[in-house]
Amino acid sequence: MIRFNNGKETTSNKLLIFLSDFIRKLFGGDRLKRITREIINISKEISQKNKKKIIILDFGCGSMNISKKLNKYSFVKKVVGTDIFDFKLKSKKIEYIQSDIFFKLNDTKFDLVIAIDVLHHIGIDQAPKILRKLSKVSNSIVIKDHFEYGFFSRHLLRFVDFYANYAYGVNIPKKYFDYKSWNKVVKKSALNEIKLIQNFQQHDGLFNLILNKKHHFISILKNVEN
Repeated sequence: MIRFNNGKETTSNKLLIFLSDFIRKLFGGDRLKRITREIINISKEISQKNKKKIIILDFGCGSMNISKKLNKYSFVKKVVGTDIFDFKLKSKKIEYIQSDIFFKLNDTKFDLVIAIDVLHHIGIDQAPKILRKLSKVSNSIVIKDHFEYGFFSRHLLRFVDFYANYAYGVNIPKKYFDYKSWNKVVKKSALNEIKLIQNFQQHDGLFNLILNKKHHFISILKNVEN
């Protein structure tokens, strides 16, 4: 999730974002390439299974980079992004709704919800509540997030999070999920975890050496009650 000054990008924001993205790409730190590929494959499977074009909710969509890439595929009917900031977007197949408004007014059913590196910013204690809310609008939820492995690992994640999110004004969490706490979150959310992909390699090159694949996981959740 990102927070611009009064919902708008400032000149300093744009410069910092540009420099951050340039350095990440230069040293193998493109965080969206592999996860976007996974989301595309999952979306396509759901579309083929349901024999229809699908509607996707990008929860904590940030600058909507993943939404824009999903939008290009024929099996995607529409992508709705939601986040905390005030943001205007004009597009036929992509819609943005501020999260406070979304949960109060939106009764749309989605074929898939994605939440990419979002839950740890919301907080581990709040994660079950958010997952229950998301399960009311979709039977399928894909989570990408981080596992920590002790003091050093936690602060390494915090350092990388700070680097990645400083330009956006995002809060940096004090702790991250581990395998045990994630299982508790899933249990409290009353969802079934269909698949847990551990050791997901998100980065290449230098960034992968700094924050290797053991810190990344993907969870595919299902709500079987709806």
